[in-house]
Amino acid sequence: MKKYNALLILAIFILSSIYSLDEVSSQSTTNDDCPDSNGNSTNDRFGCKDSDGDGWSDPDDNWTINNGADAFINDETQWKDSDKDGFGDNKSIGANDIDYWPNDRLKHKPIILIACDPASNTIVISEKSSFFCKVTNPMNFVSVNLRIEWHPLDGISSEWSSREVTLQPNEEQGHMTMFSVHNTGEKLGLSGGEIQLWVQNQNSPSAIAKLPILIIEEHPVEENELADDVSKAFSFSRMHDGVKQVSIKIEGYSGILLPTWIIYLTLIVMFTISLKKPARIFTTNYNQKATMKIPTEKKVEEYNEPPQYVIKRNIPQRNEEIETEHFDYIPKRMR
Repeated sequence: MKKYNALLILAIFILSSIYSLDEVSSQSTTNDDCPDSNGNSTNDRFGCKDSDGDGWSDPDDNWTINNGADAFINDETQWKDSDKDGFGDNKSIGANDIDYWPNDRLKHKPIILIACDPASNTIVISEKSSFFCKVTNPMNFVSVNLRIEWHPLDGISSEWSSREVTLQPNEEQGHMTMFSVHNTGEKLGLSGGEIQLWVQNQNSPSAIAKLPILIIEEHPVEENELADDVSKAFSFSRMHDGVKQVSIKIEGYSGILLPTWIIYLTLIVMFTISLKKPARIFTTNYNQKATMKIPTEKKVEEYNEPPQYVIKRNIPQRNEEIETEHFDYIPKRMR
């Protein structure tokens, strides 16, 4: 009895297995979009040919790229090209031929900004120079895997060659990076190098910054700083602006272009003449004014001796005649 029960159970198991296989076979035949060919596509169609194995079926006569077929049948990282420019819409890090502007057929390359300070260097041979650079990702909603390369020219040596960094979308934390490049001058003359920014698998750099370096034997003697300050002050002084206005007005009235240097030359000549012959210019007016202001001196009256008066008196003779006597008479007011 037990033997028959075991056989019955085995028969039931076999029948159930056959039924389940038939059900799966019928389902797969019903959902297969390409029953006449083998394939394993799952995203746009089911069971059709998928050459690169990314889940998107290869296009055919009945199913084109416009219907949703794979636009890149040999690239598993790309499958859609919205603007039909040959670059894929998938912007994931590690993807090939990324179109960073999927709706603009005229551009597809990423935009990366770079700025370095200083823009050039002048160093003495065997001395070091440094460039401080900042790289920024200005694109919104797009992260980029960036490789920064430094390519020096002959005449300098550098301890820095390249580095990799991931920049986040614009206005997010990590959308920029900063670095410095140190170089040593080894040969006199003009040298330098360039910084190249490579975004993922691009065939050309997305940005290049050329940084020249002039290598000299010794530092030049610095000019007189005071002279430079004076010349700058003179060049931008109000006097210079006034001279330019005079030149413009002369040209407007007469139509003759009078350069400012001619006006300066005229002023210098006039100033030189005034220094050499000051008497002719200033002395005459000064003497005239001085003559008018100085009062004339009055002659002092000379007082001579008072006049002498001789008075003759006839005194009557009494006993004898009295001779007339001469005497000086001085008024009281004169004494």
